Amino acid sequence: MKKFLFFTMGLVLASALWAADSQEPDESAAALADLARIADEPLPSLDDKLSVHDCVRIALTNSPQVITARLGVQSAAVSLSNTKNALLPTASASISADYANTKVPGAPRSSDDHVSSSIDAGLSISGLTDIGRNIRTQKLELERSQLNLCEVENEIVSSVKSAYYALLAAQRTVEIRTQSRDLYQEQYDRTKAFYDEGLRPKVDVTTAEVDLNNAILSLIRATNSVKTQNARLANVMGVTHDKEFLLDDEIEKEEFPYTFEQALTQAYENRPDVRSSKTALKISDIKLTQAKAAYLPTFTLGAAFSKSGDEFRLDSDQTRLYAGVEIPIFSAFKVRNGVKQAQINLESAQNNDRSLANNVYLDVQNAFVKLNEAAESIPVAKSNVEKAKENMELAQGRYNEGIGDMISLKDAQVSYTNAELNLLTAQFDYAVALAELKKAMGAK
Repeated sequence: MKKFLFFTMGLVLASALWAADSQEPDESAAALADLARIADEPLPSLDDKLSVHDCVRIALTNSPQVITARLGVQSAAVSLSNTKNALLPTASASISADYANTKVPGAPRSSDDHVSSSIDAGLSISGLTDIGRNIRTQKLELERSQLNLCEVENEIVSSVKSAYYALLAAQRTVEIRTQSRDLYQEQYDRTKAFYDEGLRPKVDVTTAEVDLNNAILSLIRATNSVKTQNARLANVMGVTHDKEFLLDDEIEKEEFPYTFEQALTQAYENRPDVRSSKTALKISDIKLTQAKAAYLPTFTLGAAFSKSGDEFRLDSDQTRLYAGVEIPIFSAFKVRNGVKQAQINLESAQNNDRSLANNVYLDVQNAFVKLNEAAESIPVAKSNVEKAKENMELAQGRYNEGIGDMISLKDAQVSYTNAELNLLTAQFDYAVALAELKKAMGAK
């Protein structure tokens, strides 16, 4: 009875250790529940008009890179659960039967059959401090996998926005090129009519025809660019779509409220790769401590209880309590080399962290400069569009009145088309630079 009480106390102690560890939020269960919630959210149809946010949602659900990262979170959650199970007792039941028929020279043949059954329960803990370190390490590995998922999602969001605005810009370019072609077609028709009336020379007709053909070629290239950008957006979203996406025709003009210093501070605090690097430092530090602990004695504690008997009668029982200590004396320098390797890994992680900090600064700086450049270009480009349109209308009027020449009209038309394309490029550059800056800051 006394031994059984000792065994029960051991089980209670193990359960208490497990319960104390479970008082913290269950990272593995929370991670799996969050992934299940995301998977259950309905997605917009690819045939509907899509906003940039709709495309982002579709990509975050279907992208193979995101799915791989989510599987990594699930795997880390399972590994953490398995590591915690080292603190739980085990139980098993068994039954066996055997029959033997024996013939010995000089003796009659004999036979024997036997049936035995048993129930065993036990708890064995070897290196309790190692188990604790392993649990902390697996928690950090789960955190790293979650941060990796965030980083992959940020990359996908930035890529989707870039592809979305590139497709939208390509579609608008087709509109601009179509408008330009129509202008050149109108100019060609008018010039030919003037030529037929003897008011313009043949060279004007030829020039107008060449300008029209060039406008048609530019429209063909713009149309093919739409197909290319459409395929790119579908690829980034992780879908196959043979139709042209119908997009919202507004490029977001979101103001950026932060200074460079504020953006850099947020990047150092929020970027998943920066936080993952800090987590890697913690893991390396734990592994160094664990490697040094190999110089220390290892304690083993255990308890076991079993009941057994023949013919299903469990009338025999046995209770065991055991403890042991293993003292390392000589391990062929294995422990020392293990400590050296762990120290090298820690220094490598520290160096990677410093290198990442430099890269973060460069990423934020480049994106911030691009954003400011695009923001300053937009009002100038808008003004150029207005001036170029006015100039083209004046040149068209002078030519129609017979006081302007074809070269001046062509220059005015080209300037107007280029002004519209420059405005489109500035708006597109701003949207893409904003997405890149948000990614550099660790935001979506």
